[in-house]
This record gives sequence, C-alpha cells and structure tokens, in this order.
Amino acid sequence: MKILEYGDKSKEKLILIHGFQSPVTIWKPYIEHYKNDYHVIVPVITGHDPDKKEDFLSFAEEAKAIEEYCLSNSYKDIYAVYGMSMGGVVTAELWQNGRINIKKVIMDGSPIHNPAVNIISRMQRSFYLDVTHKVQQGDRKTLEQARSISEDSWYDDFIAVLKNMSDKTILNCIDGISEFKLEYSKRCAESGIYYFHGTKFNEILASASAKKLKKLYPHTVVKCFKGKSHCENAMHAPDVMIGELDRVLKL
Repeated sequence: MKILEYGDKSKEKLILIHGFQSPVTIWKPYIEHYKNDYHVIVPVITGHDPDKKEDFLSFAEEAKAIEEYCLSNSYKDIYAVYGMSMGGVVTAELWQNGRINIKKVIMDGSPIHNPAVNIISRMQRSFYLDVTHKVQQGDRKTLEQARSISEDSWYDDFIAVLKNMSDKTILNCIDGISEFKLEYSKRCAESGIYYFHGTKFNEILASASAKKLKKLYPHTVVKCFKGKSHCENAMHAPDVMIGELDRVLKL
C-alpha cells in the first residue's frame, strides 16, 4: 500500500480513505483545503494505484497496513478519519480494531451493513466485472459513460485505475463488503460518529448502514442529502462536502 502525507506532521492527523475504483486524485481539493491546518494522511487502497497492478486481499489487510504505518511513525492518535463509500469499510475496520485512537469517525455512503447480502453482491460482481473489462478492452461507449460519473480533473486516473484492476481485486472488495460485521464496542462509543448519505435508490445500502450505526451508537449524527446519489457531493461538489466536514472537524 502506498500512503501519501501532506502538511505539518506535528499537527492533528486527518486520514482520507477513498472509495472502490476511485483514484486517490479525487482528494486533491480536500488536501489543498486541509493541509495547512492538519497533517493529512492519504492511503492508496491496494489494487487502486493507477501506476501499479496489485491484488486487494481484504479489508483486514488494508486496515493492518494503515495501522502499521501509523504506529511505526508514532501516529497513534488520529483526530479524524473520513471514509468515502468503500473507504468507510476500511475506516470501520480501523475504528473497531482499536490499534489507533480515532477521535472522530466520518463515513459517507459507506456500505457497512448489508441486509440483502447475496442478492446485492451477485449484482455488483456482474456489473463491476463487466464494466471494468470493457474499459480494459477500450470500449468507446463505456469510456464515454465513465466521463458522466467522473470529473475531468480525475478522469484519466480513474480510467488508469480500472485498466490496472484485477478481477481478484473486484471480487475481494465486493465480498469483503458483504462479509463485514458492524459490532458494538464500548471503546468505539467514545468516538464522535458521523454518517452522510444521499436519498436516491443507489444509496439503499447507505441508508441501511446509517440506521444500523444509529441503533448501535445513538449519538451518531446522520445527515441525508436529499435528492443526491451515492457520494455525489463528495465526488462532484467537494466544496459542499468540505463545508460539511469543516463543521464536524470544528465541533
């Protein structure tokens, strides 16, 4: 795993964890905004490096890599972790493991609870394998459709991530999401917990996850973005999402 760092290492730590098939470039406006006030740590999830082919094995392994990196650099106390989509599963692994201390846990559209595991997983496997294979084959229609769900600033890296992505990475990510178990912990209850999600159909897992999180930890703050799709603000309106994060980070 590649881990990038920005800003003064003496300042409070802010970890940003990207989503499935997202390039780390998606964080550029966030890094620019936060690097003067925080020490920003940005992992590149295994299997998502636009310059390197590698296989994602499990969320447990990703969390372990981040933990080992933080602990070896004396970053045991983390002010906040913000996980976008699948990045929230990594966030939840770190949080539940307890090897690093996380003061504020922030997730956005993260599928940390899946009440219909088999049905949704089968659909996702088929969809993502098909789309990724078409990108790798240079299918023009798929490449153009990819522009509609990405921004010009990270489109090239998005395509590069897909071109380098193995079937093993896709299957392990999807299966790992399905197998993740969100459990109550007295220690975890001491963290500030925040969950953002949209209200469109593709946020059905996010909505279920928010309800589960709120049930386990009643002090969880949940905010819905009405009429928004999966991580729409995070990916396409970073200024809006940064405003929401600013409010959480300054509490």
